[in-house]
Amino acid sequence: MAKDKNYQKLIHTSRWLRLRKEVLTAHPLCQRCLAEGRTTAATEVHHVKPVEEALSQRERVQRMYDTHNTQALCHDCHVKVHTELGRCGRQANKERKAKQAREFNHRFFGDDVTQ
Repeated sequence: MAKDKNYQKLIHTSRWLRLRKEVLTAHPLCQRCLAEGRTTAATEVHHVKPVEEALSQRERVQRMYDTHNTQALCHDCHVKVHTELGRCGRQANKERKAKQAREFNHRFFGDDVTQ
């Protein structure tokens, strides 16, 4: 689970819990397992475009509650997806924060700093 404080607040809202329930009701089986020919119960909802990588609070909220940005997965597939995307561990978190800072500077200040 993400450690971002803004994400933590959003994930504990009644709005998210309702959306999560809707997604799991609509897709009771893991979508990734189904694509690979397996049948496994979906127990988690994954955000395809990461909420915590959005640059503004408005973008975070849009990503959080967009049903088209969700995927019903089993726990194992959810872990695999994050691992494959390089989204696990401290180093990945550090790199993600640095990338987010560069994107913020570019968007709001026009800086092309690539450090």
